[in-house]
Amino acid sequence: MEHPADEDFENSRIKNKVETFNQKKENVMKIVFVFFVVMILVGIASGQTPTQSPAGPNVSPSPVAVVYPEKAPDDPVRAKLIPKNSRVYIDEAIDEDPNKPQSKGFKQYLEAAFHKKSVHLIVVADRASADFEISDSASSKGAGWAKKIFLGDYRKSTTASIDVTNLRTGVVAFADSSDRASANRGLRSAAEKLAKYLKKKMDADEKVK
Repeated sequence: MEHPADEDFENSRIKNKVETFNQKKENVMKIVFVFFVVMILVGIASGQTPTQSPAGPNVSPSPVAVVYPEKAPDDPVRAKLIPKNSRVYIDEAIDEDPNKPQSKGFKQYLEAAFHKKSVHLIVVADRASADFEISDSASSKGAGWAKKIFLGDYRKSTTASIDVTNLRTGVVAFADSSDRASANRGLRSAAEKLAKYLKKKMDADEKVK
């Protein structure tokens, strides 16, 4: 026959085991609950999108309007006049193909072409003192193998363009481009062609009364 003290001890041991099990179960439930709460919060945070401006996503700020000191004449012909001996500032040339920069030196070619073609403009180094600004772009490409073999032509192909803007009124007074499949002297030839056409325009302006 089992002693009552032994029976009480066994019951106490079983009770302790049950309590320990329940405590562990409760701890596990707490961990699971916290895990789900964290996952829910992360899901809510990732689902939110940043506040967008009324203009929409990825909208660049509007450019600041340039105010010019003078109003352009109503007559479009007079608005585009380029008087002789005007002061002009020449920007550094922009590469027409950014992946293949070839415009280096085109600004200097333009300056030399103005002298050679007797374009009566005074080139200045300070934009603030200029009457006109010339924005220019250029590119040059060597002859391909087919052009060399079948045509025997080793000359470069060039493209270039200029815009002449009146800095007092903002009017683009002249714009032209040159596209030459075979330029004897590369970008120098393109610069001289553009200078020639600019001189022709200025000579015509002299006749406007």
